[in-house]
Amino acid sequence: MLIGSDSQVRDFLRREDLDGFLLVGDSVSDPDLFYLSRFLSSDSFALLLSEQRTILVSPMERGRALAEATVDCVKTTGQYLYREKLQALGRTLAYPAVLRDFLQSQGVNSLGLADNAPAKIYKSLCQDFSVRLLECPAQDWRVEKSGSEVAAIEDVQRQGEGAMAVAVDMIRRSSPRGEVLELDGQPLTSEQVRSALEMRLLQGGCEAVDTIVCGGPEAADPHRRGEGVLPANSPIVIDIFPRSRSSRYFADMTRTVVRGEPSPEVLEMYRSVKEALQVGQRALKPGISGSMVHQAVSQAFLDMGYPVGDERGFIHSTGHGVGLAVHERPSLGLCGEVLRAGNVVTVEPGLYFPGIGGVRLEDLVVISENGHRNLTCFEKSLVV
Repeated sequence: MLIGSDSQVRDFLRREDLDGFLLVGDSVSDPDLFYLSRFLSSDSFALLLSEQRTILVSPMERGRALAEATVDCVKTTGQYLYREKLQALGRTLAYPAVLRDFLQSQGVNSLGLADNAPAKIYKSLCQDFSVRLLECPAQDWRVEKSGSEVAAIEDVQRQGEGAMAVAVDMIRRSSPRGEVLELDGQPLTSEQVRSALEMRLLQGGCEAVDTIVCGGPEAADPHRRGEGVLPANSPIVIDIFPRSRSSRYFADMTRTVVRGEPSPEVLEMYRSVKEALQVGQRALKPGISGSMVHQAVSQAFLDMGYPVGDERGFIHSTGHGVGLAVHERPSLGLCGEVLRAGNVVTVEPGLYFPGIGGVRLEDLVVISENGHRNLTCFEKSLVV
């Protein structure tokens, strides 16, 4: 997998006039740190990009780092007398002192520091080095996925589709009873459907993050997770964005379904959202900006008589990049960047109205040299 080539690192350091660039944190919550090291750890560690790629870990992590990290050199805090510094300086000052000695041993004077580094690290390093806070260059390098990265994302999407099938099947097997759905004689809830699909994701080696199963008027809020009994005859939005526990890549997809008889308004909303999705996908190709894709989708909704704004109708961007973060560059929004081959993006138009609810459809797409390829195979059917 592409992890930021040596030439990219050299060009970045030369352009910024730096001896090295330092990241400090844990790679579970920092996708840039994982991308550049391929070392997954919930404990904090440091990664220095300079003439070589060097990772600084605790002694107990040395063996795993040697086996897993895609770096040139593994150093430990023990080599820089962390225990002794801990006793002499205390917990607050010991680790910054280790970083100082580590950086000096690597010949660093002019240092770039990732702008999400702890403030105490920045303040301490400024005493001994010329330090500049910079956005990590990996945020740009991650935008264009390699073939193996696209394959990893596509694998996760297949698991997401398996989970979506579980959710849709539960709703399909339910029965309308007045204004609510029942399954096996009991009310069917958002929590039950969410638990079932998240169990399917776990069985497929994925973890779920804030899965949405939201029906009825509350679905007019696009990011409402949903709670309580699911409604009959009303749209139910199911938005699944799983992450692989091994590759750490995300996928993302949304479907909207109705069990019962949808109103004419909902039928028209669904038809319009499906058409807008097609408009957005047809626009995808290298060289076009994400903002142009968003404008095309917005205009399609306006032409169909729906408002575009902040409170009702089409109220969010058309899509976003997906990779080691579920929301990353490029954006398909008002300020969306120019698309390049290798970008993986969602296309997710939706319509939302208070008192009615929401309808959203979302596919995951990779930009290719000649256009795009849809990574999503799951059917689009409103009434189940």
